Amino acid sequence: MHDSRSAFAQTFVRVTEPLVFSKRWLTLTVMAVMTAFLGWHATQLRLDAGFEKQIPLEHEYIQIYKQYEQEFGGANVTLIALRQTSSGADIYTEEFMATLQELSNAVYYTPGMDRSRVSSLFTPNVRYLEVVEGGFQGGNVVPADFRPTPAMLERVRSNVDKAGIVGRLVGNEHNAAMVYGELLERDPISGERLDYVDTAHRLEEVRRRFTEPRQYELRLKRPAHGLEENHRVATRYRDPRGPLFGFQTIEIAVVAEDGGTETHRIRGRDVKVVESQNADYNPDIDIHIIGFAKAVGDIADSALEVFSFFGLTVFLVWLLLAWYCGSLKVALIPTACGILAVIWELGMLHLFGYGLDPFAVLMPFIVLAISTSHGIQITNFWLNETADNGKGAFDAAVATYRRLVIPGISALATNFVGFGTILLIPIDIVREMAVNAMFGLVAIVLCKKVLLPCLLTFATLKNTSRFRAHQQRRDRLLAPIWNGLARITERPWALTTLLAGTALWASGLIVAQDLKIGELHEGVPELRPTSRYNLDSARIVDDFSIGVDVLKVVGEGAPDGCIDHGIVSLIDRFGWRMTNTDGVQSTLSLPKLQRQVFNSYVESNPKLNALPRESQALVVTVQPFPSSTGLLNEDCSAIPVLVFTKDHKAETIDHIVAEVNRFIDELPPDAPVQFRLATGNVGVMAAVNDVIEQTEGTVLLWLFLGIGLCVLFSFRSIAGLVCVLVPLALVHVVSYAVMVWLEIGVKFSNLAVAAFAAGIGVDYGIYIYSVLEENVLQKGMALREAYADTLHQTGKAVIFTALTLGATVCTWMFSELQFQVDMGILLTMMFFANAVAAVLLLPAFAAFLLRPPSRIGV
Repeated sequence: MHDSRSAFAQTFVRVTEPLVFSKRWLTLTVMAVMTAFLGWHATQLRLDAGFEKQIPLEHEYIQIYKQYEQEFGGANVTLIALRQTSSGADIYTEEFMATLQELSNAVYYTPGMDRSRVSSLFTPNVRYLEVVEGGFQGGNVVPADFRPTPAMLERVRSNVDKAGIVGRLVGNEHNAAMVYGELLERDPISGERLDYVDTAHRLEEVRRRFTEPRQYELRLKRPAHGLEENHRVATRYRDPRGPLFGFQTIEIAVVAEDGGTETHRIRGRDVKVVESQNADYNPDIDIHIIGFAKAVGDIADSALEVFSFFGLTVFLVWLLLAWYCGSLKVALIPTACGILAVIWELGMLHLFGYGLDPFAVLMPFIVLAISTSHGIQITNFWLNETADNGKGAFDAAVATYRRLVIPGISALATNFVGFGTILLIPIDIVREMAVNAMFGLVAIVLCKKVLLPCLLTFATLKNTSRFRAHQQRRDRLLAPIWNGLARITERPWALTTLLAGTALWASGLIVAQDLKIGELHEGVPELRPTSRYNLDSARIVDDFSIGVDVLKVVGEGAPDGCIDHGIVSLIDRFGWRMTNTDGVQSTLSLPKLQRQVFNSYVESNPKLNALPRESQALVVTVQPFPSSTGLLNEDCSAIPVLVFTKDHKAETIDHIVAEVNRFIDELPPDAPVQFRLATGNVGVMAAVNDVIEQTEGTVLLWLFLGIGLCVLFSFRSIAGLVCVLVPLALVHVVSYAVMVWLEIGVKFSNLAVAAFAAGIGVDYGIYIYSVLEENVLQKGMALREAYADTLHQTGKAVIFTALTLGATVCTWMFSELQFQVDMGILLTMMFFANAVAAVLLLPAFAAFLLRPPSRIGV
């Protein structure tokens, strides 16, 4: 009988088979050592978030962002709003102002905060200006000698109105106040990257300091590190005592002999917890916090829940495999190998210097899913060899290895190529996810293609005859189904199936035209709409005229442009245009404030609410605004316009950016100002959306081209290429239509996950086609008979894999992460759709493309 496999494939099997089976104990020893080594590294893996990882550093918007980051601030903004909860109350009370002052100090001293960018009523960079007899008078909105007397509180109210900060640092109804801060990506002294999760926890502690009635002081039980017994090392505002408190690590700062600070670590068992009343508690306020760091922290805090779903997934896979195999012990082998593949993946991440980004916490699930797919196929063939051919465990494992090692590695090779195309997206977090997936594939190759067959040789069954009877009984029940599905290989049925697939493809393309790039919802879509973060975001948007969403457009002109009427008037006109653009909440710029200052000279006469034309007059209007305000640079050659958007939905950003570009296009070539997009977090989002839109088509082209070349190399036939690739492409189109239905925009996170999930479809197609081709070309079976046998051998494993993965992923719908819920729905659909497409469309194409050698030309 002719072997249709390539000479390379035959040689590969002959060389590797003895290495796997002849010296099984050596193989297992090597694998055990590697597992211990990578397992240790996996325990050292930490969550690693980074703002700059999320942005395309080479994009023109980001180049402007980096150019002016030091002068106009970055996009890594944190907003903390302090709000009166009593109906009708305002902020001008002794209790509220005391809390606001302490809150401002707490934010100012938060590690990682850029202290020069912290702003609130109590910071000296928030000033007012008024016209008095003889000229102008100004000062801090909250005077340095502030005391909470009625007269002083009334003075602060008056200063707030004069400063024009209502809607920005004071709520529109004067019932809330804002503390504005920006975080540094790296420590300016040590150069260490900011720990976003720790920063988020610190911000949460700041909230609890003022909203929790009790405090918990952690005091030393005995002297340590030069500190006396009973020394307070930390204060918590939620009871830290729990089952694992004694093992928790607590950092303490100790003053060294040279005057510096040394950090030491102690365990929870070394401290005692002293509970008392919280003196900073204010029952009449609430605090709302938003920003990138807080969002990352909330997502990271859900990671424990995410990994609990991982445990549930593993348990369900094991139970379903046990039912399928008829043996808990046999089912445990592929399940354990799947767990090891994930451990190896995480270990390699740490070994090569990576962390696990909170936005990539679903990657271990993808690795487990692909691992499960291959594990079920291998175990299924081992079951067939034991039940159908009566082979022992060792012989069945060897036969399975010979049959599946090449198709399996071919499938994984297509995964490698597919995941490698994600590296074309110039965003570090996406490339990190691709590398993560590739580590997982390396682990799958070793754990599923080497370790699993080796372990199956040791599988023992208490009752062999009962085990085989279970397999045969199941196969008899399924045989009529396989025989019925095999009719698809008859050309009338095949043509009908292909026409139905074409109609589905066309419908998917039509629906997918409405797919958006970027966010489609307010707040952070990775979190539930009812999450604390998204509720905080909604409250800040309601109470203020600004939010965390701001687009900064930089107007570049000649030096001293702020006293050049032609420059400031054009920037002011641009600001007015943006103010009247749909999706814009408000705008702020130096010329807008200059108008207010000049108008104050003329007793706020509305007829004279304009910019003076004389440079000498403009000098006076710009004096109250030093470069530290972020409204101009040192020589006033660049002036930003801050466009506060109502939200960061994709359509909002697209519309505002389009209006900016329309204004720029309307300018004459010799205009005195060049407007440059963009800084601010909305500018960063616009850059990300732009990069995804530009690279998505290229990535998909290389994705399917790479997969196609691998399939063509594996089967060396156009029939194999069409039968495997076209169903996969159909499912990808349908998945885009489902994303429209679920109102999920294309972002770097789900784009990568969707591409990775396509690897499951490749596995399905390659496994089915490899057996079908063998039956037709090597064994000379008629196509219908060949496909019925294919379904018996591997089709049932494909369907079972889809049902197993779909059933386990469905549990994600109970997650607190909206991103996990959405991806659960999308992946469940893709698992099922890929299986259905492989089982129905693949034989339909084969009916016209694949014929036995003896029937060629008939």
